Amino acid sequence: MQISRLKISNFRSIKEAEIQFGAVTVLIGTNNAGKSAILEAIRIALTRRWGQRGTGFTEYDVHLCDGRPDPKVGDPVVIEVELQEAVANEWPEDLQGELEDIIQLDPVTGRASIIMRVSCSWDAAEESFVPRWEFLNVDRNPLAGRGARAVNLQEFFQFLPVFYLEALRDVTDEFSSRSQFWGKLLRTVQIPEPLEQRSKRIFDLLNRRLLDADPLLTNLATGLSHISSVAASDAPGQADLRLLPLNTWDILSKAEVIYQTEGGKPWLPLARHGQGVQSLSVMFLFKAFVELILSDLYRPESTAVLALEEPETHLHPQAARSLWRHISELPGQKIVTTHSPYFLQHVPFRDIRVVRVEANGTTVSSLPRQFRAPVPHVPQIDAIIADSDGIITYDRSLNELVLSGTLPENQYRNLLVAYAGRPDTQGIHAALRKACDASQEFISDAELEKLGTFARRIRGEIFFARRWLLVEGQSEYQLVHGIAKGLGYDLDEHGVAVIDFQNNGSPEIFAVLARALGYPWLAVVDGDHAGHDYIARITARNFSAAEIARRTYSLPAGFLEQQLVEDGLQNELKAILVSFGNAAATDFDNETLISALENDKSGYAAVLAKQCAENQALAQRMPAPFRDAILALRGLT
Repeated sequence: MQISRLKISNFRSIKEAEIQFGAVTVLIGTNNAGKSAILEAIRIALTRRWGQRGTGFTEYDVHLCDGRPDPKVGDPVVIEVELQEAVANEWPEDLQGELEDIIQLDPVTGRASIIMRVSCSWDAAEESFVPRWEFLNVDRNPLAGRGARAVNLQEFFQFLPVFYLEALRDVTDEFSSRSQFWGKLLRTVQIPEPLEQRSKRIFDLLNRRLLDADPLLTNLATGLSHISSVAASDAPGQADLRLLPLNTWDILSKAEVIYQTEGGKPWLPLARHGQGVQSLSVMFLFKAFVELILSDLYRPESTAVLALEEPETHLHPQAARSLWRHISELPGQKIVTTHSPYFLQHVPFRDIRVVRVEANGTTVSSLPRQFRAPVPHVPQIDAIIADSDGIITYDRSLNELVLSGTLPENQYRNLLVAYAGRPDTQGIHAALRKACDASQEFISDAELEKLGTFARRIRGEIFFARRWLLVEGQSEYQLVHGIAKGLGYDLDEHGVAVIDFQNNGSPEIFAVLARALGYPWLAVVDGDHAGHDYIARITARNFSAAEIARRTYSLPAGFLEQQLVEDGLQNELKAILVSFGNAAATDFDNETLISALENDKSGYAAVLAKQCAENQALAQRMPAPFRDAILALRGLT
């Protein structure tokens, strides 16, 4: 059983957000974007003992904005946690039996789902924030009767234990006898009685021999015996000095992990190693905890949820890159935040959630396989579903229409007709429009696989950028960086990722990816046949003519070298070729010059880019489409 979706309202930086989760979900974004708020929403909703006094949220958890400066006024904090089977009977029979009062079943597919809502609002009468929990039916109304019993909540928590690891993982705390993992592991250790008694005799004997080894220790023990003369009683006591543990629990509670970095190096306690080793050790401690004793402490059918902040903390780039495999192999469901482009290189595109702070609070973007519209089922849609080749289905366990791919316009119109004439038609049409628009951004698994193969090198960089600038190749990549510096707009400093798409995929996929994940983008292409084809391919992915005109630029003279010559840069280009040892370049005509430049595209572009970065006047003479795109990036949305 795993969290499939989370809906958050009025919580911290989040006004409204809906996040879908898989077996592993990776949240990325700037500091204070709301990544930790998402983890905290999960932790609060699924670890608090709801109904007890003091449970719930505080005034600091309430979303504040210009329209709501007082946390006591306005809508309540609401967190809805949804869990759903991927296939029918995925959840164990015992789990379904224990939670049958709160499970909703899809009568068509047989898939089970659970919806839990926690909320908190200010109660003027009680002068406090009052929390509330409830399980919901498919219409998002609270379950009554047996479904509302508190025992359901406790059983639910037993099947879905949540564990939170903050970014600063201190082994001194995590490997103490009181920690959530290490302490519980130690307390499950069972020492056979004969071995325990024998160990005690050995420790007693060894303790006595150590005391006898130095008179100072014996005298110290004798001196401490005077306690009995002050704390008088009918039976005088005595004090002794203990150099070894008194019982087996004292031994276990002080157990510690020692680690040798490589052969020949000393064995040292974890606390004496670097922060990277310490951080990793806590994650693998969680793995041992889940595999060894989770089912004993909770239920055999339990699925752990690990909320993990910045697993790459203190790791070098190569270790951060390899960390993804270890995280994905941890048992249970993992929800991870990261700031590392190295860690992100191997994360599947669909597992990434881009978290941003915008004018109305936090937003979350992703690349889902499905798009959902919360609309009621009516018989008229059954024929539309049957003729949709699997693109349209209906989930009766959640009362949602599901789109698995891009919805064709004719099928969208058919759906509108099917829901016409109802009192709630306006709201239904709005939900259908929203889902249909979102489905236009769908990217298939095949396209993402191809993009992942080509773009792995730049994946981390582009996802941590603010804006994208698409150019054809390495020459353009170098040149736009130099031009931008010369014009006083350093692309790196302003969070612009330059993507040379010929080496990393195709322009239309990056354009669709940018649209789906909310990255503002521009593209500069050659004015030749290939460049026109690139723009046509982008247009074919449901971009309007107005948006294409706003986001794409073409070199009017043709390809790059032709444009540079057309703009009167022959002297600079010839001088670069001469510096490369081509003395004859001073006498080249335009055609010969263009041919020579094409033979060393990256070489001349690197020199020209450096000259542009150091010479504003030269940067101002570069091709207008590059300069216009750089200027447009400043206010691009």
